[in-house]
Amino acid sequence: MPTTPPTEAPAEDLPPEELASELAGIALEPIIEVFGEGAEDLTAHAFPLGTRDGEGEFWAVVTNGPQPLYREEDGNVINFFHLVALYRRNVDATWSEPLGEVTLETAPHRTHIVEVLDPGPLTPGEDAALIAIRGQTGAHGSTFDVLLAQGRWLKTVASHISGTPDSGSLADLDGDGVVELLFNTSNAYVFCYACGVQEKGEQVYRWNGLAYEAVLVETPDGLSGDLASKADQVVRLAGANLWRDAAALAVETSSRAPEHEGLRWLSIVVNRMAVVRLGYAGSSGQPLLTSVFAGEYGAAFSLMEALSPEEAFALDGPLVSGTAAETDLPSMVSYLLFYADEALKVRGDDADIHAVRALGQVLASPDELNRARSSISRALRLAPDNEFLREAEAYLDSIEVAPGLPPGAPEPEVLLDGPEMSYFEEYTVGTGDQGRRVRALHQRLARVRSLGFADPGRYYRVYDEATREAVLKLQVEAGLPPTGVVDGPTWEALEAAVEREQARFEEAAPLTAPPRVTHTAHGAAGEPVVYLTFDDGPHPTWTPQVLDVLSRYGAKATFFVLGQSVEAYPTLTARLVAEGHDAENHTFDHASLDKVDRETFIAEVRDTDDAIHAAAGAQADPIACLRPPYGAYDAQTSALAAELGKALTLWNVDPQDWRRPGADQIAEHLVTHARPGAILLMHDGGGERSQTVEALDTVLRELTARGYTFALLCR
Repeated sequence: MPTTPPTEAPAEDLPPEELASELAGIALEPIIEVFGEGAEDLTAHAFPLGTRDGEGEFWAVVTNGPQPLYREEDGNVINFFHLVALYRRNVDATWSEPLGEVTLETAPHRTHIVEVLDPGPLTPGEDAALIAIRGQTGAHGSTFDVLLAQGRWLKTVASHISGTPDSGSLADLDGDGVVELLFNTSNAYVFCYACGVQEKGEQVYRWNGLAYEAVLVETPDGLSGDLASKADQVVRLAGANLWRDAAALAVETSSRAPEHEGLRWLSIVVNRMAVVRLGYAGSSGQPLLTSVFAGEYGAAFSLMEALSPEEAFALDGPLVSGTAAETDLPSMVSYLLFYADEALKVRGDDADIHAVRALGQVLASPDELNRARSSISRALRLAPDNEFLREAEAYLDSIEVAPGLPPGAPEPEVLLDGPEMSYFEEYTVGTGDQGRRVRALHQRLARVRSLGFADPGRYYRVYDEATREAVLKLQVEAGLPPTGVVDGPTWEALEAAVEREQARFEEAAPLTAPPRVTHTAHGAAGEPVVYLTFDDGPHPTWTPQVLDVLSRYGAKATFFVLGQSVEAYPTLTARLVAEGHDAENHTFDHASLDKVDRETFIAEVRDTDDAIHAAAGAQADPIACLRPPYGAYDAQTSALAAELGKALTLWNVDPQDWRRPGADQIAEHLVTHARPGAILLMHDGGGERSQTVEALDTVLRELTARGYTFALLCR
């Protein structure tokens, strides 16, 4: 590609956004010269890397937009592939020529999200930056490229293509300051992409001093005796997809040798897979199969046990009909039998696994039932008091052919009618809601491409975190309050966006990632860690009850307090700090920080800090985090927070407990969406919070049973 000579900038003190626009134009000019009119819709996103040398500051440019091509005289087609180019903003206010250029190895059709990170100890003594770029490929796939920029040097350190819209993420899993790469390896085509059933997976890559390498589920070197035996058993359980037991044993084994890095990383990757699979178990698209994917054969068998044997083993019974399996029964069969066979190699005396295997054998050979009869008989010998197994054995012995007909392919899905506007006069649609209205919402969100929402399929009708995040984006784009809840104005904005989408689609610049706070996702033994956070307190009724529940489980939490409430209830603030919890800043009176001037912003934050210090003294230090009310922030918010020494701190799991949807719904959403490193949002003030208190007990009980620990977010 032709290079660009040094270009004079109009002024040395141009604001960053003008410098970015100028550099993007410089980078695009030679591409347009080569590809002509076909490159006119190409865009570029320029940004500073935060690194420099003696000659100036380094910047990077990432291209985006439809990829142009041209045909040579001999007919050979030359395609443009998206790239990253490295420049320097010289001290004399000129741009350098391109210092380095890397074509994205994943060849994305578009680049969507660009994130710049400090690589930390990855490059000791070097001024360097990691550039993470997520993109789109194909109808549903996504890409993930990670580049390392060191001075004038730019290279790709990892690339991944995912069959899902979410290619992966970055996180410091072990708290050593070096980010790991988390690639999404989920199989989204268990039945069909639109069927909404996935075989969840993740591959972790960590820096070995020279390169990123995969962390495999294998017995670490340097072990002997009982530790080696236990580690081998962890690997066997994981290989059999018995994730709950594998995760628990991994934590137990690692905790016996906390200095052994290999055991800790085995525990980390096993626990991460366990969380991914267990969190998806029982998914509405195919509850039984997703339970099997997680190794939850007890839950899978419970679905069978709730029916009569005639219903449970029917080709068109409730376990198949109305689920994604009705689109592709052979795939259901192959997965059931493969998973059950692998599990039985490790746990051959488990009646639940034998019963699930029998179901797979019936569906596989409905006119040859001997194998299924044998499996049910084995299950009954292992659990002789189980009434369903006794009835199932007698039933299978009494028939020659399984009941029912294989389901036919469902009719093409139509766009469902949305709620009448009169519905929103009394109700809203939000976190944890299920059913036809949520499916109608999913259909429309997926049609607005700027929201980046992947349609979860006709059988998945749950308002989950991905739905909430898409609604938030819609509300921000429409200038509505960013509540993450669908009300009348939000639905009208969505319908209008769908209509606009049918006519045109305007290319948007890659998104800049939201502010991040570094926190570990796993503890010293590899156990998963989550962060409990509470907003809008302290409250004299609800905060003491929350503290009592936390105390019962030995759990720590971070309270984002309002300065005015701290002044009103200083003793309560002192109590939560004395009990080992953290009091952080949520402004003085819940002001929306993206709508206030500089002086008000500073007063909101400093007055709250002063109130916390007056109540709890130096024990409250450091007050390091600021959670903006409503999660509303912009470039000025980020800059002022940094000026005051605060890290903007959001959340990634929101049960919308303020809607009071019921304690069960709050708890189910939190437990389902909990992941290692997740930040859970709840409220101990601002309203009646009895449902939150009740849900908290369930959440702590369930997550503790899964091996989670609870840490302070800002320490």
